[in-house]
Amino acid sequence: MTIHPAQETPTDDDLDRWAPAPDASSPGPLRRRAALALVVLSVATLVIVIVGLSVVRYTSWRFVGFIPMELPSRWTPTVAAAFAGLAAAALLGLRNRTAAKAAAALSTIVLLFTGCVGGAANIVAKVDRDVVHTDPSLVATAPGGDLELVLHYADARHYRLRTTGWLGREGQTDVVCASGSNTISKSTGGSGHEDVPAVLLASVRFTDATHLSLVATDGRTWTVTVDDVNPDRTVNLCDSSF
Repeated sequence: MTIHPAQETPTDDDLDRWAPAPDASSPGPLRRRAALALVVLSVATLVIVIVGLSVVRYTSWRFVGFIPMELPSRWTPTVAAAFAGLAAAALLGLRNRTAAKAAAALSTIVLLFTGCVGGAANIVAKVDRDVVHTDPSLVATAPGGDLELVLHYADARHYRLRTTGWLGREGQTDVVCASGSNTISKSTGGSGHEDVPAVLLASVRFTDATHLSLVATDGRTWTVTVDDVNPDRTVNLCDSSF
């Protein structure tokens, strides 16, 4: 018969003195997964906004789906929501309470800064001639239906080319720029002024897939050659009545 030695109860001296004490406030697996999901969504949102703004503002064509980001009032809430998500992720997922509060505070500061910058940029955008402020209206469609001429109203009437489809692109070069109002003020000499009809676009049509025929209200006509979303020139009627 084999006699086993009696098992001894471990004393405090036998325990690892350097083992970290369990942290009762450490986030559980569910909180960590939620924090990771918030980080991924927030970072993805910021990347999409940055790419969208870059495509809209710094290329010769724009993806139609990104055009709403041209207005600060559209992208500012999206960026603010992304930083709010990062703040929530910090509070959910970081073990150290101080680090979590610091990360949340930093995200909140950036969120407020973004709101201020976005508000200021929105005010500036109202006097920026390059910013389109309204949804476009369809003016003409090329044979085959894959190219359109659309009209934007801002400080002036901006006619631009746009491809169709969910990956549609829009050119940044105006085919026609015309006055934003139907009348303009014209100097009569000295300090006198009178309102006169503005020269506008009377009619426009695609004669084929690469040519546009334009007629102004004063009777002038033009033919514009188009290459995808790029016209070979811009017909400027914005100042032609002065």
